[in-house]
Amino acid sequence: MHLLRPSHLVAAAATVVGISTATFSTSGARPASASHADGVADARRIARIRTHFDSVLTELAASAADSLSRPARARRSALIETLRAYRDRGDFPHNYDFAGQAIPYFVDRRTGALCAVAHLLASTGRRDIVDRVAISDNNVWVAQLAGDTAFTRWLVHQGLTLAEAARIQVPYMQPETPAQKARNSAFLVVAPVAVGSALVTTALNALGNADGHQRATRVVGIAAGAASLALGAMLVTRSDVPTSVGAATAGVGGLSLMLAGRATHRHRSLVARQRELDRARHVEAAVAPMIGAQDGGRAGMMLSVRY
Repeated sequence: MHLLRPSHLVAAAATVVGISTATFSTSGARPASASHADGVADARRIARIRTHFDSVLTELAASAADSLSRPARARRSALIETLRAYRDRGDFPHNYDFAGQAIPYFVDRRTGALCAVAHLLASTGRRDIVDRVAISDNNVWVAQLAGDTAFTRWLVHQGLTLAEAARIQVPYMQPETPAQKARNSAFLVVAPVAVGSALVTTALNALGNADGHQRATRVVGIAAGAASLALGAMLVTRSDVPTSVGAATAGVGGLSLMLAGRATHRHRSLVARQRELDRARHVEAAVAPMIGAQDGGRAGMMLSVRY
């Protein structure tokens, strides 16, 4: 029987974990085409936001404002034109913090760009409301400002409803870089393979390979278990994935590692026991002729004395 050394097991596990970590970590190096790809992604982002405002402007124009006073209607119309100019300029905030999520930003903390609602506020001299809201919760949804009396009074004065202001607000998606796309694509391949392998080897090492005689099953069990454990830890930290999914993935990995480790320990014990038995047999085989010769000598002496 061939005993798998601990260094081999560690190397196998480290290899899989290293591949997984390298796949999912964000690379600091940017390819030559990254700037072009970023430009294309930003153009798509702007086009998506402008499409949103196209729909909003159509809705605002079609909404009946007959109940408003003439000054309020005039302010509302001016605000709609301001929104149209904002759409055309295309200077919108960015989502820096929430990958894969659509999140509003009242003020872009890097560029200072205002969201549409903040821009309308500032254009009418209410930058004070903009700054206060940005400091309090820069990612607030407009609907959550229903209790902000200064904001709701401004809406009434401008001839807008809270629902219309909430409709104007647009959440911002964080665009994926080529590295992130590659990482996410690799995730779809690595995660099922790692978890699937961990599940299979868990069953094998618990039943058919409980004594650890199948070397490949032990190696794959440890490697896949380590990879699943690492992937589970990554998933737990992601806000767009249920915590239970990450915990289950990590649990499968931990169980695979435990059973593969148990099988390895049992295999070592069996090999050590077999070596002891073989050594004992060798010693017995070597000593037996000597014992036989000594017994034969004693028998000869006894016969000579007797006769």
